[in-house]
Amino acid sequence: MLKRIFTALWGIPLILWIVHVGDQPFFIFVVLVACLGLYEFYSLLEKNNYKTLKTEGIMAGFLYLTFLYLESRWALRIFLPLLIVSILIYELLKKEHSIIEISLTFLGFFYIPFLSGYFLLLRNLPQGEVLTYYTLFVTWVSDSAAYFIGKFFGKHKLAPSISPNKTIEGTVAGIIGSIIVSLAFGAIYYEKYLLPIILGISLGIMGQLGDLVESMLKREIGVKDSSSLLPGHGGILDRFDSLFFIIPTTYYMLFILRLL
Repeated sequence: MLKRIFTALWGIPLILWIVHVGDQPFFIFVVLVACLGLYEFYSLLEKNNYKTLKTEGIMAGFLYLTFLYLESRWALRIFLPLLIVSILIYELLKKEHSIIEISLTFLGFFYIPFLSGYFLLLRNLPQGEVLTYYTLFVTWVSDSAAYFIGKFFGKHKLAPSISPNKTIEGTVAGIIGSIIVSLAFGAIYYEKYLLPIILGISLGIMGQLGDLVESMLKREIGVKDSSSLLPGHGGILDRFDSLFFIIPTTYYMLFILRLL
């Protein structure tokens, strides 16, 4: 627990500062999170004897985020798809990897770098800095509420076959935490309450779903944490699993609810 608190004490202010600065530091932060997370994903699969295209997958993720940052539409629409198809055809012809291993490689790309790209899109929106803060606080409050309520008061298992420690009480607490942050955000910036509640419920559910997806992966591999990179928190996937689902949900829900 002390390691968890210590990591949060230096990690949270650092991330908030990077969000405030934006531009290149924020881009570098997103790239590091995505590439390290993807490396963890492929490394976990290798423990189950899957030989993924680790280098190609990470390079594709890096290029995608770079093109997104540079707002290079032709590269995103033409070059990157051609690159991915070329890699796919080349590996199929070489026959050094099974179709399952190739599929898992591309699954990692869409699961981590592709979803992380919405962090860049969100930061570039009008009021992007505030919206990014909002997304981070929703995630942190929701995760913390789910963790502590589940740990001390949880009695009913949510999905024991996927995550033995996840409880219904913790999940409900996580969603309530998301609603509280959304209400505060709505009251300060929009003077609206109903739409932020809908947004909070949506993000709370998606955050818990993101956590379950990563738990499913770890249970399949048979490990507790994706890595030991962040003391007390595990790895990048352990810390950012909810965000990978919350970020794109925030991005689209803001337009659907017409909060922008």
